[in-house]
Amino acid sequence: MDLNLLQIFTAIAEHKSFTKAASQLKMDKSTVSSKLSHLEANLGVRLLHRSTRSVSLTEAGEGYLRYCQQIMETALEAQQFTANLGDEAVGLLRVSTTNYLAEHFIRTLIKPFIKENPKVEVELDLSYSSRDLIKDRFDVALRVGTGSLKDSNLVAKKILEAELGLFCSPAFVKEHGELKRVEEMANFDFIKYTNRSTFEVSQNGVIHEVVINSRFKINDILSTREAAVLGLGIAVMPKFIASEAVKNKQLVNLLADCQFPLITIYAVYHSRKWMPAKLKSFLDFLTVK
Repeated sequence: MDLNLLQIFTAIAEHKSFTKAASQLKMDKSTVSSKLSHLEANLGVRLLHRSTRSVSLTEAGEGYLRYCQQIMETALEAQQFTANLGDEAVGLLRVSTTNYLAEHFIRTLIKPFIKENPKVEVELDLSYSSRDLIKDRFDVALRVGTGSLKDSNLVAKKILEAELGLFCSPAFVKEHGELKRVEEMANFDFIKYTNRSTFEVSQNGVIHEVVINSRFKINDILSTREAAVLGLGIAVMPKFIASEAVKNKQLVNLLADCQFPLITIYAVYHSRKWMPAKLKSFLDFLTVK
């Protein structure tokens, strides 16, 4: 059994593309196609339907893919087992996270981790969507909420609880007045980041369900912060996202005496019997704050 052939078939099947598989494997597309034909000839079955526009699995291919994925996963565990025999963390650590978390984690996590582990390389992948840890070959993902952990082998470790807050520019306060009471929130323009228009706020022990009005909507939290700095409205965002702008007096923290909802950030990783030293070292840096 040639594991290289299984790896090639798995890459084609997961990407549904010979071109993308060849790019991932750093091989010529013609070589990938030839190897796949060789595998099908050895098995005596067609694994893929191919046309000039699409690639899809046959019934035999769907069943064979599940076995190949298990085999490749076991081979990866075996490789990581040998890498973990030493006490020193070495190798490439691939980390997936969202765009707006990267700014915080590069400063508080990635920088000290790299400094303490000189033989580990870190690749940080930024995306608005949750990446598939196994398919995309990531060691760990830093996510807001756990979402739906479809793979029962995935583990979610809580690493940070962050409170939301209200922020606007000093110029906005000068023009529109300062928001001092929860009941006044309906009178101010907000910059809307998510589809949520209501959330609960606690002030002086009283819980209020607040409805916010918005004339400006945006789907990026860092751009939301920039819009707030420019005076386009009041922004609801995690306090750690706004902290530097508050420190530089670009933003004002409104209703600081109120308690806003928390967001929880997790490290999600694939549970293996033998955890690589590089991942174990990285997880040791993650503590609930």
